[in-house]
Amino acid sequence: MRRTAPLVVVVVVAIVAAGALAGCVRVRAHERQLLAHPALAQPASPEQHAAHQHVYQIREGADGATGAGGGGCGCN
Repeated sequence: MRRTAPLVVVVVVAIVAAGALAGCVRVRAHERQLLAHPALAQPASPEQHAAHQHVYQIREGADGATGAGGGGCGCN
């Protein structure tokens, strides 16, 4: 019965280590272009972000989902 305790500890440590290392992956250079899509990048400045949002709202004819109050019903 005394030998099972260290064995259980080793198995648990091995499972935790395998789970922690499973998230580590090497990304090749030709795959980075897909992961670094321009739509996922942060805007360079708040002014640029505001300009892009303005153009998007005019082009799409939609406004909202930006965290601002109001929804077209007159209540803020």
